[in-house]
Amino acid sequence: MKYLSTHDFYLIRRQSLISDADRRLIVELYQPLIGQRGAALFLTLDAFLDLHLDGQPWLVDTLTNHMQITIADLSMAKATLEAVGLLKTYSKPHPDYQEHIFELFAPKSPAAFFDDVILRGLLEQYVGAAMVQRLRLRYQAPRELDGYEEDSASFGEVFHPDFSNPLYAKSPKEPLIGHLSGHPESRFDRRGFADEVLKKSTLKPEVLTDAVLEEVDRIANLYGIDELAMAEIFLTAVVTNGHTIVDFDKLREMAALETKFAFAKTRRRSLTKVTSATSKAQKIRLMEETDPKNYLRYRNHNTAPTPADLKLISDIQENYRLPFPVINALLDFVLEIADLTLPRALVEKVASSLARAQVRSAVDAMEYLLKTTKRKKAPKAASAPTDETEPAPSETVDIEALIASYEKEKAGSK
Repeated sequence: MKYLSTHDFYLIRRQSLISDADRRLIVELYQPLIGQRGAALFLTLDAFLDLHLDGQPWLVDTLTNHMQITIADLSMAKATLEAVGLLKTYSKPHPDYQEHIFELFAPKSPAAFFDDVILRGLLEQYVGAAMVQRLRLRYQAPRELDGYEEDSASFGEVFHPDFSNPLYAKSPKEPLIGHLSGHPESRFDRRGFADEVLKKSTLKPEVLTDAVLEEVDRIANLYGIDELAMAEIFLTAVVTNGHTIVDFDKLREMAALETKFAFAKTRRRSLTKVTSATSKAQKIRLMEETDPKNYLRYRNHNTAPTPADLKLISDIQENYRLPFPVINALLDFVLEIADLTLPRALVEKVASSLARAQVRSAVDAMEYLLKTTKRKKAPKAASAPTDETEPAPSETVDIEALIASYEKEKAGSK
């Protein structure tokens, strides 16, 4: 997403005729998706179009002033219109500003909107199934007439053109505007998805037909899952019973389950370069390259994590905003000291300490936790402490106390 500046200039052009019925569709069907600012921006650009017929660009702050919103809100509203296919933006950079062309598209017809699983799914997510059904009934096609026969006049009965006249032989070549709807742009890499599926399975390429890839693309866009994560989910929905079929109901169910956890939608992560071939370096590389769900699977000898563990990881990620490599180091540390278990209190306390220490990489997390453990195990000095002794950092003391409490409780339960 690119942000606008009040110093930028813009022009508006229309790729489609936009009628009053289209404007009503913006409010009734699109506004729950794009929000009130997105709807207001579309209607404002549509209204401003006639003022741009002279071809002179305007400053972007004319929009912020007219709509009484900030430049950040305007940028977000523009992005929502682009995401659902109502707007395309073309930019030309200049030394001190950018010049933009905002290209408007008509909304989809009700039939095309409800046939689009992504738009329909988002609408139901925001307004509920009952409201979606009401809207569908509003745009329901008229019933077939029973007992009536059409007796409308034909064109030839009313008009009798002389087709030998040269006027009817002319074919204008200038392109004219019509009614054109935009489509949400899919960033899903079908080729990458297919390559990943074939690499991780023994499926034949013939299974991945155009129809299958189209439905997978729609589900992936609906739930915001990338092609690598989608490949893993897809393989759980393949049924081989004499012949290979894809259970799309299960695929949608698994995709919905996947998106319940904030860390699970994508498998792409930024990597820390580790060139050593030692076991510690390999573990760090694995922490950096793997999301917490799959790292925990690896630590559990390829056993799928329990829903409780997944919920714990999701809570850690959302509450403490730790990067995935740090979460992996945290999981590894707790599994080591807690006999391959993940006590929630211990995990949350260590996560809180890592967050306060602003640890951002797997290497730093391992070193931080290792120092904590060494301090805990170090023998006390023989001499009595003096007043000049500095207290240990609060997060270290907290971790030590909690580990000691956990070990004491574990010993008492035996």
